[in-house]
Amino acid sequence: MIQLLETQIASNEGIMVQNGKIYLVMTIVSIILVGLFIYVASIDKKITQLEKK
Repeated sequence: MIQLLETQIASNEGIMVQNGKIYLVMTIVSIILVGLFIYVASIDKKITQLEKK
């Protein structure tokens, strides 16, 4: 049973890498994370400016 699951996982990973979709997914995830970090940094900057007033 475990070997069957491992074989399925390996074949699924092979399909994602073979089609190049894994790189697209990782690129989109990276862009979203960078956007979130920039958003949080800008909110933090605005909050610190409000706290100084």
